[in-house]
Amino acid sequence: MDKWESQTQEEEETYRLKLLHQARRGNPKASQELWRLYGVRVWSERERALLIYENPKYKAPKGPRQKVAPSSLVRRPKTTR
Repeated sequence: MDKWESQTQEEEETYRLKLLHQARRGNPKASQELWRLYGVRVWSERERALLIYENPKYKAPKGPRQKVAPSSLVRRPKTTR
């Protein structure tokens, strides 16, 4: 029988939050315990920093980027009345 099964709901929540905090800091045992108990994968800050995001529907332009000013920043001539 697991440790968390005999606890109250508040104690289980406290234990789960403790595990999440430890896993976020990079504790591999806490990550394994979260995966075993809840099926949750937690990435530490160091692991997230190493991720390379790829979007198959987006292709980055190959040429130099041209800066486009948003319409709110474009200066318009003042009109006099």
